[in-house]
Order: sequence, then C-alpha cells, then structure tokens
Amino acid sequence: MSRIGEQKSRISDIEAARYITGALRDISAVELKKLRKRFEQNDIFYSELRELFQLVWRIASADNNDVVVTKSTKSLYVAYTTNRHFYGSLNHDVMKKFIAGTNVKDSCLIIGDVGKQIWMSNGQKRREVSFLSFAGDEPNANEKSALMKQVEEHKHVYVFYPGFTSVFHQDVEMVDITYRPTKKASTKKEYEDLPQYLFEPDLSEMVSFFNNQVRYALFERLLLETQISRVAARLVKMDTADQNAHDIIKLETRTLRRIRTSFSSKRMLETVVGYIQWHNRQTQLIGQ
Repeated sequence: MSRIGEQKSRISDIEAARYITGALRDISAVELKKLRKRFEQNDIFYSELRELFQLVWRIASADNNDVVVTKSTKSLYVAYTTNRHFYGSLNHDVMKKFIAGTNVKDSCLIIGDVGKQIWMSNGQKRREVSFLSFAGDEPNANEKSALMKQVEEHKHVYVFYPGFTSVFHQDVEMVDITYRPTKKASTKKEYEDLPQYLFEPDLSEMVSFFNNQVRYALFERLLLETQISRVAARLVKMDTADQNAHDIIKLETRTLRRIRTSFSSKRMLETVVGYIQWHNRQTQLIGQ
C-alpha cells in the first residue's frame, strides 16, 4: 500500500504544479492582451514622433546648433535582460546577439542579474563593462530617469532588447535610444524637399525638449515592447509546462494502475495460496 500512497502523492504534486502553470499561463494571456492593445493604440503616433525628433535633430545639426553637440563621442552598448530566469531563452538570445554585436573596444552596460551571470560565465572581455540591476524586471519611474541620465553623455546608446514579432516568436532587436539620425547632415541641401517647419520658441529649446521629454517617451515605448515580448515568452513557457505536466500525469496514472493491478494480483495470489494451505490441512485432519 505504501507504493500506491507514494504514487498518489506524486500525482497530486504534479497536478498542483500543473494548476500553477495553468494559472500563470492564463494570467500571462490576459496581461499580453492588455499590453498589445496599449502598444498598438499609439503605434502611428510614436512612429511620427520618432521621425519628427530625427528631423529636428538633423536641422539643428545642419545649423551647427550648439545644443546638439555631445560632450562625448563614445558609443555605449546596452544588453537589457531580467533578474529572473522566467522567460525561456529570451535572456540568452539577447546576450548572444549582444556578445556577437560588440567587440573588445566597445563600452558596455549589462542590465539585469541574468545578463550579468551569462556574461561572467562566458568570460568575455570589453574595454569597459558595467552592470546595473533594477529592483524588479521592469524599471520604475525613478530607475528610468536615472538610466536616461546615466547614458545621456554618450553620442549613441545601442540597446539590445527582445523585440516582439508574435506570441510564439520574439527577435532580438538593437536600437539607438538617443534616436539621433545615423547620418549627420552637413549641408541644408538634403532638406530642400522637406516640409517647412516653424520652431517656437526657438530651435535650441525645441531640441532640448526633445532630448528630455520626447526621448524619454520613446524609451518607454521600447520598454513596453520588451514587456510584451517577455510576457509572450512566459505564456509559451507556461503553456508548454502545462502540456508537459498533463503528459506526465497520464504516464503516472498508468503507473498507478499497474501498481494497483500488481497489488491486487498479489493479494489474490496470497488468498489462493492461503486457501490451498488451509484445504490441505483440513484434508489431513479428515484422513487422520
């Protein structure tokens, strides 16, 4: 009976685990639906805002405006991972592309405990490497502001992050969160065909506003896409775990039936043997 009890307990534990993974899957599905709705609502707005930001920057550069001159000409490469192993291979995919996309001469920043662990285990070398971890997997308002302030002195800041392609597929993307044009304009001739804009109060203040407020809004857009990718990866992982638990329960239930059958057969055999022994004793007594 102890084997039957142990097997029942094992099945009960697996069913509890399946219940948890199923609940997490359902929660992820609801969360994903809400996040996608938020992301798709303002897609055109953010695309136009990004283009306008780059246009303002190009015009300011063409006018040799001092506000577009950075104190540093260095580029910073950032890997954006999480603190927990909860998103399938997403963090490993980010770090794989990050390592392949940088070299020993680059300055690097790795966000997230998982990214740091992967980096240390690979033994990579770069000119400058620093690490940063948020309190959770998603930064709060203060952490966002601190990060933007930390990287604002760099000419370009390339972030490797999990871009959202579909629920079942996420691709690692790289984007420059300074949102400056990749090609700096040297003459105004390139803008002859562009619409004419009137900048108020003036171009310098407009660029300053874009650098602080608009760039922050665009960065939040990147964080939202990253969150969608992570929730989608968690959804797929939990769904797979739920299916695996279902298959294991079926296997363990068959094992339980075999144990019960074996136990019943053993009891029946013991009963038959006991009856034969009793019958033989009775026969001997009658013969005497």
